[in-house]
Amino acid sequence: MKQYPFPENRWTGAALGLYLFAMLLLARDTIITSVILGFYKSQFLMLALMGLLGLAFLIYNRRNLREILTDKRIFLIFAFSLFFGAVMVLKRDWQMMYFSILLCLIFPVFLTYFTDSSRVAKYYVVILTLLSVYALIATYVLRKLGYMGLISHPRSVTNDAGMVFFDYGLCFAVDHRYWHRNFGIFREPGVYQFFLLLGLYLNHYYVQWKKEGSRWMFTAILAVTMLSTYSIGGFAELGLFAVILFFDKGYWRTKAGRWVGIGCVSAAAAVAAAVVIQSTKADFVYSPFYELYDMFIRVTTDSESSLDRTSALMTDLRLFLDHPLLGTKIAPVLHGTNHNTSSSLILFAILGAAGGALHLLSWAALLWKKERKLIWNLALLLVFLMSFNTQNLVADVFFWLFPCMTLVERGLPLLTKKEA
Repeated sequence: MKQYPFPENRWTGAALGLYLFAMLLLARDTIITSVILGFYKSQFLMLALMGLLGLAFLIYNRRNLREILTDKRIFLIFAFSLFFGAVMVLKRDWQMMYFSILLCLIFPVFLTYFTDSSRVAKYYVVILTLLSVYALIATYVLRKLGYMGLISHPRSVTNDAGMVFFDYGLCFAVDHRYWHRNFGIFREPGVYQFFLLLGLYLNHYYVQWKKEGSRWMFTAILAVTMLSTYSIGGFAELGLFAVILFFDKGYWRTKAGRWVGIGCVSAAAAVAAAVVIQSTKADFVYSPFYELYDMFIRVTTDSESSLDRTSALMTDLRLFLDHPLLGTKIAPVLHGTNHNTSSSLILFAILGAAGGALHLLSWAALLWKKERKLIWNLALLLVFLMSFNTQNLVADVFFWLFPCMTLVERGLPLLTKKEA
């Protein structure tokens, strides 16, 4: 698959890094989008960034326009556009959300013209890790110092749910002295965990580091940040991912790997014991351990969040089965239940079998490795299905970015071989 890259130097490298950083800040699921700039301004800025990059690419490659416009990727973009247009017209459902999802598919296809998923993954991991370090400092150091009166709190912002946050610029720490969940730049910790899990996976399976120590440094920071979200799904996914990594990469065969495994299990047991011990104390409700106890209660009882997620699964499945070919209109899906959070089934419900299958195929392209044992391929797919089916992420560009890039990188060469 031919590429038309920009010049390889530190300036273009820095520009691409800053570009992806800006795209992440403007992503649909950040507080910057929902509270600071507002949805429409953020989306128009993102569209402008996409347009500017596209224009710069065409100007730089003006001598190759004929090749670019006849490349199979253009036909793939045309096929995506035709499909989404047909779905809208045949259902007479004139919603801009179709256009938003379509852009999320077209953008990664466009990126493959001049870069690849491994390089973009490296930028993503570095950016997310730097943001995570800052979020940990802002949430657990600066916010606490503010409550102690040693420094001044920054300005406060309020989201649509009425939650108040301290605006640290690249982190939004909730204004609650005894609430310890880390939001980072994202609208919910449950959203943050998806981005962190994606970073962990890319770090171990796509990014090439000069030193193996770099990989584990990024892993440690992202894992600690995942724990700091106090997301039930995040905890479960991190544990499962660690087990998959431990056996899939063969770390269990090494003495160091076994000791690390023993250390992680021992640490988890020690924390569980601390929760039990702390729960007997009168001031337990003010302890960080209370967040873990609350997670346990929400898992073992019919909490509001678990009921909402169950309802979302059943509602989306019913709507899909009622309209399996093209899906139903978007409004009944998004408003058919309280807090529709099932990304995969939302796509099946609004796009039908073909749209849902495209979603699953793209994630399989990212996660499935033929040299890996079947059980670990299936386990990784299950972990990610857990991750993005606790929140509605279907129109977030980073939900599609790496799956679609790898789908193009792995799929188009196979088509070329068949034609040859």
